Amino acid sequence: MSAKIIPLLACLLGSCATAQTAQPQVTATPQTEAKTEVMDSVVTATAPVQSREQRFADWKSDFTARAVLKGYSPELLARTVGRAKINERAIERNDNQPEFTRPVWAYIESAASADRITRGRSELSDHADVFAEVEGRYSVPRHILTAIWGLETSYGRIMGDFDIVDSLSTFAFEGRRQRFGEQQLFAVLDLISSGEVREDQLRGAWAGAMGMTQFIPTTFRDYAVDFDGDGNKDLWTSERDALGSAANYLSRSGWRAGEPVMAEVLVPDDFDYGQLETVSKTINDWTALGVRPANGMRWGGNAGLLSAKLLAPAGSKGPKLLVFKNFDVLKRYNNSTSYVMGIASLGDALRGRSAIRTPWPKDDKPLSLEDKKRLQARLTELGYSTGGVDGQIGPNSRKAIRAWQRDNGVVADGYVEQTLLARILG
Repeated sequence: MSAKIIPLLACLLGSCATAQTAQPQVTATPQTEAKTEVMDSVVTATAPVQSREQRFADWKSDFTARAVLKGYSPELLARTVGRAKINERAIERNDNQPEFTRPVWAYIESAASADRITRGRSELSDHADVFAEVEGRYSVPRHILTAIWGLETSYGRIMGDFDIVDSLSTFAFEGRRQRFGEQQLFAVLDLISSGEVREDQLRGAWAGAMGMTQFIPTTFRDYAVDFDGDGNKDLWTSERDALGSAANYLSRSGWRAGEPVMAEVLVPDDFDYGQLETVSKTINDWTALGVRPANGMRWGGNAGLLSAKLLAPAGSKGPKLLVFKNFDVLKRYNNSTSYVMGIASLGDALRGRSAIRTPWPKDDKPLSLEDKKRLQARLTELGYSTGGVDGQIGPNSRKAIRAWQRDNGVVADGYVEQTLLARILG
């Protein structure tokens, strides 16, 4: 570390205090104590409150000091984090992610829209040679890769024009994604330091994802590949690099060649929904419980030993799905059940198949973000822990919902719409 940096770090880390001479002790008296209390109250009342911009500047200084101690260049930090601005649009988008706020059926219909299917089939034809090479190396089906490409950026047409450093600095500064923001910022510094990404390329989606297949910086750093062999990992303009990188990511995340993502099934009328998403069984075991394919066909000869979990995203009234290992692998891309169902549905549609046949309960009135927070708070108050109140209905919240439903004579499917919400709020 250079001699110029050490004084700077010393100040940043609070080591710049000047030496103090010894002061004579003063014995407190009732009068001096009273004066001190008055002075303290005056100081407290008039102490200036830091503006948000001032706090952001303080955060940047703190992050810079810690990054320099990790070995990152002060000049690089000045060009990136040092010039960062708060991105209000990123905060707004973060609170309104469609895969978490829209009804699951609306999200899937949008994912597998007629336009996206038509464009996807055209891309499959135009880049048949690329898909053949990628499949040959990574064994990830072209229809899944095309679905990711289509859902993430509409086949490279909408990659986002957010300043990545601004967005990630905003997340790292405040809100519920501070740890994520810092992790991604360090990955950006790694990418620039290694020469894998130029600073002028740091444009993308509001959450920091980049390129045609939307890699966040840590994923880019750890999984992107130079599939076309030109010496540059270009996920913005090279279909070979973008699709090869997505396939490499899924392959290294545990993709199982030849196995499905999900399969729609029918269940008996008296089915125990307490087994939803928490129990993994083989196809043979599910079949013994009366679970059968929704298309009226039988399972293939080699399917019986595959393990799967059962989901009912819209409760007992909607479609039921067995989801396999590859479902979990796709959740590495985006940890949303709706997202993975959208990918699987679009992938099947590109092959001329229908992933889901059972009608969705579209007359149900879904919950808003605030409704979900109220639900979580009320369940916790009643003794059914949801693991926190954040408006994200995940496994812990659904477990709490099912427990309440069992105790109150309701089908324990973990699904809540406005009518049941009103009853729970009581």
